[in-house]
Amino acid sequence: MKKLGLLFFSFLFTVSAAEAATQPVMLTIAQQQITAAFERLDTGLNMAAEKLGETGLTGEEAKGILTVLCHEFSYAVDCATVDTQGLLTTIEPAEYRHFEGTDISAQEQVQHLLKLHKPVLSEVFHSVEGYDAVDAEYPIFNPEGRFIGSVSVMFKPERFLGEIIQPLVKGVPLDISVMDLGGRTLYDSDPVQIGLNIFTSAVFQPYTEFVELARKIAATPQGHGVYRFKKEDLTGDDVDKKAYWTSVSLYGVDWRLVGIRLERNTKERMSLRPASAVAAEQALELFAADTTLKAALVDDDKDKAMKLFEQFYSLTPAIYSVQWINAKGINRFGFPVENSLSEYDYNPGTAESDRQILRILKKQHPDVLEAPLFEGKTGYFTFKPVFNDGRYLGMIYSIKLKTD
Repeated sequence: MKKLGLLFFSFLFTVSAAEAATQPVMLTIAQQQITAAFERLDTGLNMAAEKLGETGLTGEEAKGILTVLCHEFSYAVDCATVDTQGLLTTIEPAEYRHFEGTDISAQEQVQHLLKLHKPVLSEVFHSVEGYDAVDAEYPIFNPEGRFIGSVSVMFKPERFLGEIIQPLVKGVPLDISVMDLGGRTLYDSDPVQIGLNIFTSAVFQPYTEFVELARKIAATPQGHGVYRFKKEDLTGDDVDKKAYWTSVSLYGVDWRLVGIRLERNTKERMSLRPASAVAAEQALELFAADTTLKAALVDDDKDKAMKLFEQFYSLTPAIYSVQWINAKGINRFGFPVENSLSEYDYNPGTAESDRQILRILKKQHPDVLEAPLFEGKTGYFTFKPVFNDGRYLGMIYSIKLKTD
């Protein structure tokens, strides 16, 4: 059977050079990884459809194919075959088999597939199995080329997305939320917001800037904007936030990935007392040699170290943040918190800048680096090694934003 999926699977857009320069690194990586996950899902469905075309939609062989399909995707809740009348014929795992024979022909994605015989990804809907889900359906043709039904993978989008996004943003001052074009939140770091519709839910209506920006996000495949909303969850203080968004698409259904961070008026702070790059570098070198700081790092006294970081930051207004990465490659903390990584592990080398920083860390010598920040923009990194009685404690580094 000719593979159909790749004919309908594509990016919605190409990121422009200017937009790519400002889009947060972790948002780009999330986009790439979700795209790859969609491609794996498309391939898995296509292979299962080819096999089911040979075996038919029912019987032990069909059950085995569905079992393998469900095991291939950790986020899958159940996998099924659907006949040409829109009836569920075989379902795995066994706990859902009592739904076999159920008529789901009224579901929009099933109607689409039965009419066009093309792969489809549904919007979120309440499934007959009793949970809100997304359904990816793929057509099945027998060896003679006759359409005989479809194969389905049902999954909860928050699980699919969470498995990818949570590890990426751990320790990074950036949240990533995912929204469909109808305004429904498919994934958010605040579980309470998952499933809410930004356009219509009462909780969002007092925040007109936020709702207006969400509508702009739905209408355009990529961009950025500022809005005012709760700091951490629906009960926190109101703060200004910066949002960058991009898109992924499967079978013509588009999702928006939105990178969110607190908005600080860094330029205003820097204008209070401009400092030359040389002065800032000299100050960092002295700071790395400070015995009080070394003692705090040796004792792993975060509170004491953070007070020293705050003092250094207040005396060096030209910098965006000051941080510490230990000798094991863990970015322990920095000040200010909203501009710093916390317990971030560089060792997996997720981004190219991670690999560059690891190389600098291993050299144990002062160095400089220009690299994109995970939360957006580009920074000049200045690294100074910290030694205590011959023991290497890692690098103290400061970041100065690259101005336009």
